[in-house]
Amino acid sequence: MTARRRFITLVPFAGVALLAACSKEVPAPAPAPMPMAEPTPAPVQMAPPAAADASTPTTAGAPTAELPLLQTSDPTAVALGYIEVANQVDGSKFQTYAAGQACNNCQLFGGYAGDEKGPCPLFAGKAVLAAGWCSGYVKKA
Repeated sequence: MTARRRFITLVPFAGVALLAACSKEVPAPAPAPMPMAEPTPAPVQMAPPAAADASTPTTAGAPTAELPLLQTSDPTAVALGYIEVANQVDGSKFQTYAAGQACNNCQLFGGYAGDEKGPCPLFAGKAVLAAGWCSGYVKKA
């Protein structure tokens, strides 16, 4: 009987030891080192823009005098219905046209009052005639 009592007193300790042995976590492998980030290149220093003549407005740093005149055959001009003389707009084709609308009184026109031509963001890199018109016309506020 003493052996049985001794066995009963040791079973809890043996159970705990068995559980501890079985529940040991296998150590996870060490994480791989993080790859080194590529060094960022030093910022490129750009020369300041050349001073443009005050009499010519600019678009993307190009004076208006240097911009080529938009041709009515240009695909963007055709798509927007650009015409060089606003009062010749076909009102039945462009129902948004109203008498008196022209590039020189459009908010998008980049020229000054009295300029014969000026840049327009709808036709990037090209100058439009002040007397012209297109369907992108926005009344100047």
